Amino acid sequence: MLFTPEEVGSRIQQDYAKLLRIFPADLRVVLEAVISDTEEVKMRFGRPLKIKHGGQWHKYPELVITQNHLTDLRSRIDHIRDDNRAGIDGTGHRISRIPSADGKGTDGFNIRVARFYVGVAELLRKCVEINPSMLIMGMAGKGKSTLLRDYIRIVAEKYDANLTVVDTSNEVAGDGRTPHPGIGEADRYFVPIKAEQHKVMLEAIANNSAQIIAIDELQTRLEAETVKDLSVKASFIATTHGDNITQIIKNTALEPLFYPIALFYWGLVVREIGVYDLYDLRQAVEDVSAGREPQPLETITARIEERGPVPELKPAPVGPPIYLIAEEQDPFGVREAQLSTFDKN
Repeated sequence: MLFTPEEVGSRIQQDYAKLLRIFPADLRVVLEAVISDTEEVKMRFGRPLKIKHGGQWHKYPELVITQNHLTDLRSRIDHIRDDNRAGIDGTGHRISRIPSADGKGTDGFNIRVARFYVGVAELLRKCVEINPSMLIMGMAGKGKSTLLRDYIRIVAEKYDANLTVVDTSNEVAGDGRTPHPGIGEADRYFVPIKAEQHKVMLEAIANNSAQIIAIDELQTRLEAETVKDLSVKASFIATTHGDNITQIIKNTALEPLFYPIALFYWGLVVREIGVYDLYDLRQAVEDVSAGREPQPLETITARIEERGPVPELKPAPVGPPIYLIAEEQDPFGVREAQLSTFDKN
């Protein structure tokens, strides 16, 4: 699924504007100036606003969060799920509620800004041709979900709606009835209750004829066992938390994913946004079982470069367009590829 530069600019515009609209007016003015490189916003009752932009946290002492701020923002959110998370219609932004001591009130919010890139998974196309099944591993904020979205788009080019995204926190396909175009032609199932994620996976296969299930954040033993039980009916693409493949394989909660045989064909460890190691996961499990350190098939590095200005867009400012230059040792024979951004988010 391809996007023109005009479509890219328009989508950036729309998603920034939707995010800015949920904030109270005084906070919105501050955030608007740095929105193009904002990663996360922290609002805590009685404490100054904090915004993580440019890779660092910045405190705004002149803006102390009051109950009015919290009430105002809460009034602009349609629904908060049982895991204290919410989204914004048509985007991948994530809003997390911080409950008060009694669990009834709200002491604050975390707002994580989603980023949708087209092209960051392009060098994984050959993986799709061999076997699309992949487990993406990495720490929070390293770009797992960003890579997952673009990988889903590429897999859906071949498998279309036979690929279903089981969207636990709506960070992959976005909130709202229409999925974000960043996932291409893939289908999407919501997970209304986090604890019942495993039931939604089963429903996607039984009712939606899904041949491939994509899921963000496999964490629990129950989820791992569900994937194992359903692996006879469908292949899986998933993410999980952690940046050391040996430790992840030895994690007892995730043991069903790896023993007696790995359920994913590929393993991808995301070191940071655009930098990741690709493994043959079954070989990696054999190596760990034998006491050896798994070795990646290749290391892929995406270098972010700025390529000049873009026309000013309103109502939200955007930075210059970003291009990803992939440099890697590629056994498939690809030496360099220029990748364009779909959305900075």
